[in-house]
Amino acid sequence: MLDIRASDRILEIGAGSSPSAAYLAAGLRTGTLVVVDRSATAIARSAKKHAALLDSGRLHLVHADVPSPGATALLRAAGGPFDRILACNVNLFWTRDADGGLAMVRELLAPGGILYLVYGYGGPDDPPESPKPAPDKLFGHLSAAGFDQRVVHAGDLLCVIATPRGGE
Repeated sequence: MLDIRASDRILEIGAGSSPSAAYLAAGLRTGTLVVVDRSATAIARSAKKHAALLDSGRLHLVHADVPSPGATALLRAAGGPFDRILACNVNLFWTRDADGGLAMVRELLAPGGILYLVYGYGGPDDPPESPKPAPDKLFGHLSAAGFDQRVVHAGDLLCVIATPRGGE
């Protein structure tokens, strides 16, 4: 669904120390992946797990809370603006400061950039059993923040794909 190109600049919000960095960076040649997490422990684990990617320059790790003062500048310096922004199972966009988080995302997206909000813990062939937000709740926040959106369901996974209105 991400349709990653070799030159993409990708931001993953809240990746922790998951293996997703290796997957996302696999197709990058001239592009970069920036992973941001509010947990210093998760960033340290990710640095250890993905040392080769860090050494290659394709991965940058940022310890910051999204949204927070200064986080936008840190993420821009690390590789933004971004062609793709991904958040997997990040509650920010439906439970707490969705407006602040989405405003930050809009600021960090490159022209033509896309936001992917993914929820679920199973796979595309698993029954939809894990807890996830109602798409209408996500749509409300996204619409209020100036995003057009569509939803994709695959087994236990829910993916909302959002683009700034007017292609900003």
